[in-house]
Amino acid sequence: MKSIIAAAVLAALGTSVANAQDSFPDGPVTIIVPYGTGGSTDTTMRALAIELEKIWNQPIVIVNRPGAGSMIGTTELTQAEPDGKTLLINTAAITTAPALQSDLQFDPVNDITPISLLITSPYVLVGGANVQSTDFSGFMEEAQSRLMFMATAGPGSSGHFMSELVMQAADLPADIVHFGGAGESFTNLMGGHADTYISTTQSVMPYVNDGRAKALAVLAPERFPLLPDIQSSGEVGVAGVELEGWVAIFGPGGMDDALVDRINADLAEAMASERMQEQLEQNYALAGNLSPAEFGEIYVRDLQIWRDLAAERGIGQ
Repeated sequence: MKSIIAAAVLAALGTSVANAQDSFPDGPVTIIVPYGTGGSTDTTMRALAIELEKIWNQPIVIVNRPGAGSMIGTTELTQAEPDGKTLLINTAAITTAPALQSDLQFDPVNDITPISLLITSPYVLVGGANVQSTDFSGFMEEAQSRLMFMATAGPGSSGHFMSELVMQAADLPADIVHFGGAGESFTNLMGGHADTYISTTQSVMPYVNDGRAKALAVLAPERFPLLPDIQSSGEVGVAGVELEGWVAIFGPGGMDDALVDRINADLAEAMASERMQEQLEQNYALAGNLSPAEFGEIYVRDLQIWRDLAAERGIGQ
């Protein structure tokens, strides 16, 4: 009799969980953007929210929580209930910042649930007013003749770590200069107060397209199909800098697998919309299209890569 009752209870719980996934969301969904308004991540989320509201028939509330290399907003996510009603959009900075911040209030692995890889794009090295070279080969020669100053959007940013990676892989004698975001970095590039900046296509190509910066290299083994005229780092023999930039959706730790799969599928549907496809094209980016488990492997891998790099180069010490 006890086994029959237990089986009935389990069946009822299973039905309850299934119904919970079918009814998700049953109210507004808050999505945290750990950056200021108007940046590439913020504009991506605002476009995506329009498509998600069509799918979920519920309002999307976007909350900007900038600061601490995206860790203020990420910390807020980890304190939410794992019911899918509070999510986070973030870049690869969610894997770089923990390598420098030892006082985080959460565990980057256990307190965060990777849900969906929305966008991938290569990192691009761009030069400012002081750089005479027009490609990576010329830049490598120029960088050996004088000290280069590599701008970043701040300590622990993905551009910071990619700059360190390029310096290590290409044996570049350069100094890192931190600024308060991408906009300030480009202001200093154009003003001649820094030489280079590294970020994804979404961030750098608007400046390249209007002539305010020069694209020197796509950091990849081969040329990026969407930017065929830009030399790749692999062409000139610089290996070990092939990591992609990305934008993704996360939830708090402890989310139900079925709910994660449901949100992943809905995000894939939203990304397939005409609006989001146009935005991908404008940003020279590609859709992620991975399962939560596949993306989770990338997330954990990148966390370890940046921890190792920080230790090797003494970053933050």
